[in-house]
Amino acid sequence: MEIVDCSNDAFQLTVRDPAMRAYLQRYPFLMGPDQAMNERCREAILSGLASRNRERTTTVLNYLTPSETQLTAEQMGRLQRIMDESEVPEALRAEMIDDYAWEANLVPRDTKDVLVLGCADGRELMFLRAVVPEATITAVDYEDIISEASKRAIGVRFFHGDMNAILAGFDQEFDLISSNHTLEHLYTPNEILTTLAGLLRNHGALISTLPMDGMEGSPFLEKVKKVAISRTVHPLDVVYLDAGHPWKTNPTDLVATMQETGFERPFLYQRRQHLSRAVPFGERRFKAKLVIGKMLHTVFFAWSRSLMKVIFSKNPPRILNRCLLGAERRVWFGTNLLKNIFTQEILVLAYKVAPEPRAESR
Repeated sequence: MEIVDCSNDAFQLTVRDPAMRAYLQRYPFLMGPDQAMNERCREAILSGLASRNRERTTTVLNYLTPSETQLTAEQMGRLQRIMDESEVPEALRAEMIDDYAWEANLVPRDTKDVLVLGCADGRELMFLRAVVPEATITAVDYEDIISEASKRAIGVRFFHGDMNAILAGFDQEFDLISSNHTLEHLYTPNEILTTLAGLLRNHGALISTLPMDGMEGSPFLEKVKKVAISRTVHPLDVVYLDAGHPWKTNPTDLVATMQETGFERPFLYQRRQHLSRAVPFGERRFKAKLVIGKMLHTVFFAWSRSLMKVIFSKNPPRILNRCLLGAERRVWFGTNLLKNIFTQEILVLAYKVAPEPRAESR
């Protein structure tokens, strides 16, 4: 356990239009085919990006040891059978265990009904089924990309479409709501989390891993802050904002948000020797590698952007912007890859606030 002093630089991009939210998730750098929508989204970013305005405070992080992130032999046996039936390639299995086992290991074992947000291709569902084999699992995602083999192996009730609309239509309660790298994609996190608390049974739990895009030292956080203050951004700099991650939270903001939306003070977990999803590094090596990445980014990409902004002060040719983004995606120190690799990851476990006991009538 460690107490960390957190920055108050958490930010939120609020977008109400469902079509615009879907477009930003698909084209977060505004390089999509619809020019009018690209411009509308740019204006939405400038008007909707704001600080979360949290007071600087201290937050407790609980560091998990490697043994605390491992599944039991029985759970691993079930997981392997599910992976076999789902036809998961052997080459992917170790990576999947690294990504999902530590979250699954903290799932309450008495869970009967689970709701999963943003299940993607179903990997998270495999681990949930392995640790709560008798539970009913309901999953929600914008698209249906789970293979039929996986659906059969896991046993899942699946809904696809706009999450807000789907959640509003549920008429049941759950013991557990789970998500893996989904909450950072929320354009209205307080509203969605309040809805989720309402879907939980008394003292039900929410468990989720998510990146701390607003944590002190996160790549390009200062550029997000500059845009939030100035309300201006050059088209070449939109990449720094990553509109696909609208909730740029940190431990302080995360704790406050959970308590504002119907949850008890949450437990925050981190792997001391695996600070981000992408790299198994401890703090010293993590920070050193990040410094190197920022230097390489400056030399190869930041200066190129600066030069292009001098030549094209307003609207650079789209082909140049596309070429620059294409080059960045090929190296680990490109803007978005650097941010995704070197943003620290947190696991949050929060229980729904128990209702106040009713006063006895006399």
